[in-house]
Amino acid sequence: MNPFVEFFRDPVGASAVLAYALVLVAALIATWYILGRNLLTLFVRWNKEGWQSPPATWAARAIAVPLILAVDALLFGALVWLLA
Repeated sequence: MNPFVEFFRDPVGASAVLAYALVLVAALIATWYILGRNLLTLFVRWNKEGWQSPPATWAARAIAVPLILAVDALLFGALVWLLA
């Protein structure tokens, strides 16, 4: 349906849907930034130091990468569900 017609019928509901969508987009952007920083830090530290066994901070960042991707998948799914 036309979003303008939907907004005319129910302005509060349409505004709430828009607000939820914007919050989900903001969360996606924030997690992409965090993911990029983690991957960059992992790559730079590995190239600089080249460990035999990585330190705990490196391992924690490596574990955080798939977790961030899982959160991104959930956020994207919620955004698609909300707008569809």
